[in-house]
Amino acid sequence: MFVIILLVYLAFRNSARAKAKGLNGILWAGITVLSFFTTLFIGCMIVVFNFCADKVNLDLLASTDPETRAMVTKQLADALNSNPLHSFTIELFGIGGYLLIRYILDRKPEKKQPEVHWTDRLGENR
Repeated sequence: MFVIILLVYLAFRNSARAKAKGLNGILWAGITVLSFFTTLFIGCMIVVFNFCADKVNLDLLASTDPETRAMVTKQLADALNSNPLHSFTIELFGIGGYLLIRYILDRKPEKKQPEVHWTDRLGENR
């Protein structure tokens, strides 16, 4: 539940940033969601292969037997839920995806303001 609320907030933030730059906010919110889930998946793979390799039989991941896959899935769930630092690390990878899109949006040029000629301003101060 926390991940969904966090994702909606981060997508809203990047959408507002994109609208301020004169870009399509819904498109950039979608890109933020895609980037969040992509980096979340990458973080999950890094955590599983580096920190949970001793608790999970990774050789059985390629098995086609449903019972073996269920056993590996249970091992993965137990390994990720046994240490809260694993879940926290995965969430930080997701936030990194948001920050990547935010960086890209910050590098975009600002929305151009219409140029006003100096003769158009002559009557403003009366």
